[in-house]
Amino acid sequence: MPRLRIDHIEIEIQDGATVLDAAAKAGAKAGADIPTLCYTRQTGAQASCMVCVVKDAASGRMLPACSAKVDDGMEIDTGGDEVTSLRRETLLMLLSEHVGDCEAPCTRICPASLDIPRMMRLIAGGDDGGAARVAKRDLVFPATLGRICGAPCEKVCRRAQYDAAVGIRSCHGALGEGKPERAAPSGKTVAVIGAGLAGLSAAFSCLLRGHACRVYDENLAACSTLRDRYGHQLPAEVLDAEIESIRVMGADLMLGSVVDPAAVLSRFDAVIVACEAGAPAVPNVFRAVEHAVPVRSVANGKAAAEVGDAFVRGVEQEQSNRRYNSAIGQLRAEEMEAYGVTRLVDNPASEAARCLGCDCRKPVSCKLREYADRYGIRGPVNRHMDRPAVAPIQVFGPVLFEPGKCIKCGICVDLCRQSGGGLTFAGRGLDTRVELPPGVRISDDLAVRCAQSCPTGAMAVSACEEPL
Repeated sequence: MPRLRIDHIEIEIQDGATVLDAAAKAGAKAGADIPTLCYTRQTGAQASCMVCVVKDAASGRMLPACSAKVDDGMEIDTGGDEVTSLRRETLLMLLSEHVGDCEAPCTRICPASLDIPRMMRLIAGGDDGGAARVAKRDLVFPATLGRICGAPCEKVCRRAQYDAAVGIRSCHGALGEGKPERAAPSGKTVAVIGAGLAGLSAAFSCLLRGHACRVYDENLAACSTLRDRYGHQLPAEVLDAEIESIRVMGADLMLGSVVDPAAVLSRFDAVIVACEAGAPAVPNVFRAVEHAVPVRSVANGKAAAEVGDAFVRGVEQEQSNRRYNSAIGQLRAEEMEAYGVTRLVDNPASEAARCLGCDCRKPVSCKLREYADRYGIRGPVNRHMDRPAVAPIQVFGPVLFEPGKCIKCGICVDLCRQSGGGLTFAGRGLDTRVELPPGVRISDDLAVRCAQSCPTGAMAVSACEEPL
């Protein structure tokens, strides 16, 4: 049995095993450090993506871990600088050929990151309750913002290239009160000083995470500044109903209370200052700025709650919660017809049905996006040639196939080959593509298995939704 070292860990493994097998045997860290896109246990190594590259220091060779066989005396480095740099270059090459959005332009520009395409799909499908939960979770004040938001999302709506932007603001403004599910009680307590949009959004976000929350404000009514500024266009009953929903969730509103942040430090695990009061420079005090743009106040409150939540749970807060985002950008004139296939609904029954669904259906499980984040890639990726053209979405029963996101790993082709036929490769070189030959059908079950094994958002089950 060959003996080798994986990241200085000596192991012995059966002859014929791969370096990937050896890394798994060496331990969780070595195994987890090797990314894979074109490998599954069922299909084995396709050796097409090369992101699993490792270095054998004994020979100086770079090897694909998924297919390279172990040899006696190997000294495998799974994550050194040279290996990391090569993986990053490989990912950049794959991303330069990627044509698709990780997040829809409207969601990307929304300061509060409203998952607009999902909300629209739920409305169009008749699930107003589900849409209201999405809007409440992301916007906190969806009805209020539906009347006073400047709607930056509508300014970048891709539908406007065809006729007119979708009325996103009116859609979430008309939804009823959503009730997102709260996490189990955490036993942690948070004080929020300031009951404006930022403070109440911070309180709502803390409550969703299971923390008990008390909100202080010197005014007798919450959101007093907002009322003064927008009273002519914002009915008091709309704002009051959304404030009451936060109280019903468990927020203890202490209105008419003047509180010094330093005075409550000892009674709470974290304090969020959402007013002009001075904040002590201590680790458990965070600030949520009230912004002149209402939706930015909501975003600031959510961001402060996220940082406070990480603190009270004792976990490291990431420097940025923004993930890598692939973006098509403006459609070229010759691409509009192809992009509209399956997206443009004839005679839409509602405003929501006009949404083109520009987002990705696998924003969390897409391994290409995960590895872009892991290796520090931030968009946009510099392309050495023109962006590949947008190709129409194809529908295989319950599965959507977006060719522009396909990395041609071969997993779906191999799964179909094992099952007697279906998807196959066509073309050569840069024109290689996955397609279903004329006259060939693929069963719904096989299509779903292909989608579940697809490492990117190229194939996804249309009925499944992943959270952002």
